[in-house]
Amino acid sequence: MTVYWVVWDAAAHWVVDRLAAEGALPAVAKLRAMGCRARARPPAPNCQTPPSLATLFTGTGTEAHGVTGFTVPDSLVGRVSGFAPHLPLVPTVWRDAGVRGAFSHTPWVFDGDGAVPASVDAAIEAYSCRLADRAALAVSGPATVDWPAGPCPVSVTPDGAAVRLLAGGAEHRLTEDAGWVPVRTGPGTGFWVRLRRTTLGRTLVRTGTWSIRVAGANAELVRALAGTPVFAGESVGPFYRSGLFGPRLVDGGDGTAEAEFTAALDCVALSLSAPARAVLEHHRADLVVLYLPWTDDVGHELVGWCDARSAAHHPEIAGQVWAHVRHAYQAADRVLADVLARADVADTVLLCADHGITGTSHHVHVNQVLVDAGLAVAGPEGIDPDRSLVVYHPANNGSMRVNPDLVPPGDTGAVLRRAMTALRGLGPVLRGFLDERGRPVTEPVPVVFAVLADDYQPQAAVDGGPAVRSAPKSASHVVNTGDPRLHAVFAAAGPGIEPGTDLGVVDNTLAARVVREAVAAAGASERCAVMNIDVDGLLQAPADDLVATRYARVLEFIGSRGLSAGGLGAFLRERVGPGELLLTSSPVHGLANPTSDFDFIRVQAHPISGARISTKIFDRGHHLEVTSFAGTEVRQSLHLLDALAARPPAGAVAGFRGWDRRYEPRRKQTERIVNGVTLDGRAPYLAHLPALARVWSTAALHTAAEQTVHLCLAEAAGEARGRVGYAYNVLLHLMDSMLSAHGDVYTTRKWYVMRWARFVRGGAWRDDASRAAGAAIERARVLVSTALAGGAGAMAGTYTGLLADVARATGVTGSTGGITAAVEVAEDAGYHPYLPGAGIVSAGGRSLPVTGTWPPDLPAGPVGELAGLDRATAGTVLRAVRAGLATVRIGYLEGSAA
Repeated sequence: MTVYWVVWDAAAHWVVDRLAAEGALPAVAKLRAMGCRARARPPAPNCQTPPSLATLFTGTGTEAHGVTGFTVPDSLVGRVSGFAPHLPLVPTVWRDAGVRGAFSHTPWVFDGDGAVPASVDAAIEAYSCRLADRAALAVSGPATVDWPAGPCPVSVTPDGAAVRLLAGGAEHRLTEDAGWVPVRTGPGTGFWVRLRRTTLGRTLVRTGTWSIRVAGANAELVRALAGTPVFAGESVGPFYRSGLFGPRLVDGGDGTAEAEFTAALDCVALSLSAPARAVLEHHRADLVVLYLPWTDDVGHELVGWCDARSAAHHPEIAGQVWAHVRHAYQAADRVLADVLARADVADTVLLCADHGITGTSHHVHVNQVLVDAGLAVAGPEGIDPDRSLVVYHPANNGSMRVNPDLVPPGDTGAVLRRAMTALRGLGPVLRGFLDERGRPVTEPVPVVFAVLADDYQPQAAVDGGPAVRSAPKSASHVVNTGDPRLHAVFAAAGPGIEPGTDLGVVDNTLAARVVREAVAAAGASERCAVMNIDVDGLLQAPADDLVATRYARVLEFIGSRGLSAGGLGAFLRERVGPGELLLTSSPVHGLANPTSDFDFIRVQAHPISGARISTKIFDRGHHLEVTSFAGTEVRQSLHLLDALAARPPAGAVAGFRGWDRRYEPRRKQTERIVNGVTLDGRAPYLAHLPALARVWSTAALHTAAEQTVHLCLAEAAGEARGRVGYAYNVLLHLMDSMLSAHGDVYTTRKWYVMRWARFVRGGAWRDDASRAAGAAIERARVLVSTALAGGAGAMAGTYTGLLADVARATGVTGSTGGITAAVEVAEDAGYHPYLPGAGIVSAGGRSLPVTGTWPPDLPAGPVGELAGLDRATAGTVLRAVRAGLATVRIGYLEGSAA
């Protein structure tokens, strides 16, 4: 299985929606029909390309990954590239997951020395090595002239109606009707060039000159990538804006300039599509990432004229301009069509963008405002940092800060407040300020980001001109103002993704989570469909091939460490004595990695007394751990497990939670014993998996119910972030309950999400109720990040409903039963008046200040009723529960399964 991740730079949801509605993007329409769609919110406070890609590829916000713009401030005016190899500060998906990947022009794959990790199948990238910018040369007279492209020598000789261009040891004869021609200046370097009539006369125009780098373990793909067409990188926007090709449509032109811009953009599309298609043809990767940035190029130059919500909108030319936008996006859509043709039903395909784009009519020169206010001083290169009290950073990422060399620490706030006041003098041009986490602020903080109104974008340049002036580009994206036009396109299809689902607005960290979970499941052969539970709670035996599947995993893991099963068994028997050895944990479940330990349980014939201490063995880089139990103990534990499985839910949970205080082996070790596989390929205790599944599923559901109570109380108490933490806990335990009910039981919590993603991709639900409950969990997961950002409404109803769905699907409650909750105050909790209307509650050495009536009057009934408490009561109850002065009691109504 492969995850295909296609990234269109600046593909705004509103642009893609409009094109798709026109029928111009058939591949997008197909992908959306196959899976889900969403509008993805980019990072704040800055949503330029580097921070937005960093968020997309790491699944974290700016405060974590540290990329704050095209350049990242490292001093008052100093900066480094946002694409620097040491960034982002947290691992990208492919480095975090360690999967085999193939990449086309994706940032942060190569390190500072130009090398790639061993896990990279192949990668090509050129944007980090520009040798020369775009250039134009007026051709006149017969003489040969030099026209070097950075370090690459190029000579130009007029030849009648043609021009001879010599570069890289080859001569090219250019004519005006030849269009754009690729020119190689050396291995992996070159540009595209065009001879045409311009306002300068007969003119040679070329794209930038770039040097590609290619590396990876897949020699065939590396060769194919090295042979792809000359890299163009970006179109000729500066020449288009300057009028070199004649006036733009917006300036009264006839469309010639737009045609020339689009023709050059076709070179960019070709030079990026070719390596993408080479990757699709030759890769052997689990994750394929294809970065296609020409949609950003066309967006900046043209989309704003078509943005009806913008002052940049020009309805009189919008139709003509939109045709060029459509042309560019259709080239990207054809690459997506190739991806869909390459992918099979077991693969996952994502289409994402780093951010959207909005029409821009004006620039605001922030440093000019500071200069005019006497807070900054202009210098030869813009702002003079040695004489400026406040600086709008030349990184142009929206940030403004005080010069610590000129302003004493005690005056910092006052000086920055003056700067904020100066910007407020712009009137409605300024919307407000954000801190480094994208949160609105009205008072000074160490770094302030200026948020401008729609149609206005910040600039750092200082030239003495007006602070507010017309923008040369039609559209932009700098500070995230929250405008929905900045929302990025998002679509995904694959196993476990419900077709035709609209997720609404999501955070752009969602993509990384989807990719992580999908690649974690890639190559997994087991789908966990090992058992069924009918509505009467009767468990079937595990599937016959489960033992063979698990043993194959065990052998693969042992072999990957350079060992054999027989040799390992002999070694352990020599070290720990005779007995039945069971390999347990991640190797059995298909979750092991090269650093995983060997965890064994040994069942011996003779009794064992005293505390159990695992034997730890370190040998030739391997860590082996063996825990021993007597056969009589194991049989007693399994008998207890079978008895608990037959109890009603509350009794099963009580026995489960009291297990470790009374019995050896403990709960975790009992689970390992049931799932354990011997080195000769047996699973001697797997017949107890149905009982294990029932008890573990019920216990997980019970914990989810308790967390749902906490969620209801937190929401009623007005805790915006606290409720999200409880919501995520609810989801984790519901996943565990569903997995366990399907026979996939593994106690270690860190594997819950990965196992869930693997199971969802397999889609082996035992019935429609389970499938529906699984889909509901997936939908609720999307809401967690939205709620964390403050974008979701009340959550209690969704989660209480989800709890009831999973309870019915797992058979813990019957179709007419349900789950109840009560909060019981500790019997020895004493109330001590302290102030009017307030007092101290204490019990067992714990105390809590409370206001209002004590004890509170609490409902005992369905879980969701707690969400109806008034804010003060809910807050008091929640604090009492957290302090251990009250206890949550979960009950099961009549109709529950036995």
